[in-house]
Amino acid sequence: MKKLIAAALAALTIALFTACANAGQLAYIGDEAARAAALSGAGLSADAVTFTGTELTRRDGVEYYVVSFTSGDSRYESQVDALSGVVIQSETAPLSQSASSASGASITAEDAKAKALAHAGLAAADVTFIKAELDRDDGRLVYDVEFYTADNKEYDYEIDAATGDVVNFDYDVEHYAPPAASGNQSGAASAASLTAEDAKAKALAHAGLAAADVTFVKAELDRDDGRLVYDVEFYTADYKEYDYEIDAATGDVVSYDYDAESYAPPAASGTISAEDAKALALAQVPGAAASDIREFETDRDDGRVEYEGKIVYGGMEYEFEIDGYSGAIRSWEAEPLH
Repeated sequence: MKKLIAAALAALTIALFTACANAGQLAYIGDEAARAAALSGAGLSADAVTFTGTELTRRDGVEYYVVSFTSGDSRYESQVDALSGVVIQSETAPLSQSASSASGASITAEDAKAKALAHAGLAAADVTFIKAELDRDDGRLVYDVEFYTADNKEYDYEIDAATGDVVNFDYDVEHYAPPAASGNQSGAASAASLTAEDAKAKALAHAGLAAADVTFVKAELDRDDGRLVYDVEFYTADYKEYDYEIDAATGDVVSYDYDAESYAPPAASGTISAEDAKALALAQVPGAAASDIREFETDRDDGRVEYEGKIVYGGMEYEFEIDGYSGAIRSWEAEPLH
């Protein structure tokens, strides 16, 4: 009976799509309908599975939902057409294998957790895990690993699912008590025991780098939850980015973030134009014109030029970031208008 209900839901989805098409009002089916179609294709009911992800994506001009779930000792991943609700592709793998061998993962979630713990210098008994699950970051398959310690220090890691390398990580000390208010900005500055150069040295020592190895973007005083800190940002010659918050009184590392960018450094020939960037973005949305670009700006990310904007077309909203040197699409998000 449950299988019949799931099949009926999938059929209803397709019927709704046809009705909308005939009315000239084509619309995306939505997460719930995509999950129903995936379940029908797998011959399973909602109460027999655990969903691990539902994501709208686009490839080669086709937009579809990637629906992931587990049931028993198996993991399922289905691609469901975003307009028709038809299951384009479906894959099943034992959970005892890599979390998604068909998707290119070579390590398991447990392997990824171990990699993150080793990098943080902690043992499994020292932490509570929030999640360790597969995701995609700019086309790269990664594990998102999050955990915290007994004293509420939080760690967020992305671990390359093919190599086990740390792609990026974030650490945040949440347990401190904010200092008493110091009044005006000059008073805040006088409360700092460290200079900006001291803060830079602390960040470099933590990262295991020398000043000659990096380019600093900034090292300036700021307040975070009442605490006076130095925001220190720098990057290496191979464009690995580091962001630090250094306690301005003690020199302790309050938080830090590391991101290993996968693209090559910009060529010396200069940047692409804003018009070129707009054309690249519009090429991802067939039928859209320049008038459909609702937001567009030139920005700098740690000294590098990038273009950011938004396209609204066909009932969808697309947000993008384009590298100002290579023209590569760094970030692309699509969601139905509400």
